[in-house]
Amino acid sequence: MRYPIGLLCFIALMCPSFSVAATTKTASVQAAAEGGKYTYVMFYKTNDSATKRMATEVSSHVAETGAKTTWVSVNVKDRKEAEIIKRFDASRMPLPAVFGVAPNGAITGVFRQKVNQEQLANAILTPRYAEMVESLQNQKIAIVCMMPAKEAKIPAGVTALANNPEFKGKLHHVRAYATDDQEREFFRRMKVDANITLPVVLMFAPPGNHLGTYNASVDGSDLAKRLHSSGKCNCSKCQKK
Repeated sequence: MRYPIGLLCFIALMCPSFSVAATTKTASVQAAAEGGKYTYVMFYKTNDSATKRMATEVSSHVAETGAKTTWVSVNVKDRKEAEIIKRFDASRMPLPAVFGVAPNGAITGVFRQKVNQEQLANAILTPRYAEMVESLQNQKIAIVCMMPAKEAKIPAGVTALANNPEFKGKLHHVRAYATDDQEREFFRRMKVDANITLPVVLMFAPPGNHLGTYNASVDGSDLAKRLHSSGKCNCSKCQKK
């Protein structure tokens, strides 16, 4: 499966400049990230009805979730915003479009031409979920350990995989704890019972392929075999085939 990202302020729709800022939108996104906020970046070309509808949805959502979200709008014709337009490759897609951007820079949702409140809400991820998405977008294999508590030990198979030289520099390990209320939604979306007593291991490959869910007794060699068979590990062994 693909990781579920289906997951991306008041209404100011009287003219194309929906959100007002003296600085570039790139700086606005960076400032929001430093404050721990998600940013919805909406790109548009003309102030048509589709653009107004999308802006209404985004601004309404941010009005309800302003403690953790903000938004900016970017006209792809605006040369001074070339940096953010290039970053999201916005000039090459159907517009309007809105991206959900986590504080760590992960893109947590891309919605083209229309968006609804549920989609925008789903673009808000837990901190560890956003970490997983960021690692996948950085072309890393994500090894996710869903832990019952902080004192629980990492499964030996995961440690063995981490020490496997074939995957050096290719893995990113994420730990989420059932005792952390912030991460309950991560457990739910990963379909892991938050009342676990033993760790559960999930493995994902870019761009978001679910390679498997395993119990705490999984062997490191089994994880390595699954990675090799997926064709996603990009290790030297598989490159020679």
